[in-house]
Amino acid sequence: MLEIKRNRIKIIIVSGCFLIISAIFTLYSFPKYQSSRLTVPKDQVKVVAENPDLTSSFSATPEKDTVPSTPVPTTPLAQPSKVKPIHSSDSQALTKYDQGLKLYYQRQFPEALQLFNQALAIDALCYEALNAKGATLAFQGKYDQGLALIQQALDLNPSYVYAHFNQGLAYELAGRWDLSISSYQKALELDDRDTWSYYGIASVYGRQGKIDKVLEYLEPAINLDSDVKEVARDEHDFLPVRDDPRFQALVKP
Repeated sequence: MLEIKRNRIKIIIVSGCFLIISAIFTLYSFPKYQSSRLTVPKDQVKVVAENPDLTSSFSATPEKDTVPSTPVPTTPLAQPSKVKPIHSSDSQALTKYDQGLKLYYQRQFPEALQLFNQALAIDALCYEALNAKGATLAFQGKYDQGLALIQQALDLNPSYVYAHFNQGLAYELAGRWDLSISSYQKALELDDRDTWSYYGIASVYGRQGKIDKVLEYLEPAINLDSDVKEVARDEHDFLPVRDDPRFQALVKP
């Protein structure tokens, strides 16, 4: 009887051990207790096998979708525009030009013209002489020839204020008043202290009898050079507005 009890106890102990071992095996087989390191899915293994250069690593968090980079179109850099250099006139030509300019201001036009031609014989691109010769021809009534020469001077030096002034003067002498005002205004855009361009615009409006415009442009000319008053008093272009009290007050000594 005692032997039977011992055998039962052994059986119970063995069975208990078996159950404990089974429980432990089952517990560690459950996914919750698997290693946290993820394994590469089979389909990804295939991709790696087929693309041996693919070296991307796999992490515990899924990767974001990547957008294939699109090459940024490149445009060639704009080439800097080539600015035509201003011609440097020959010194001997400029000497002849200066001599001719003195005669021009004295209204000795034929003699001045000879000196301007001598300057251009030395340097055909002397834009100073081209400009002065053009103005001289305009005073002699050869408006188109004069304007063509002045334009040549401007082609050589577009910023030459004196050429813009003379262009306005030539247009004024030719009776092309709108073009004259435009040329004078261009000179003022380049130099807002160009006394005689203000005066030129005032004289055009004087020819037209537009006293308000005369005063608008004559006043800054006088402010820049008080000698303008004396010139304006004798200027025949202001004859249509000379009796206006406002004009008389502006040009009085």
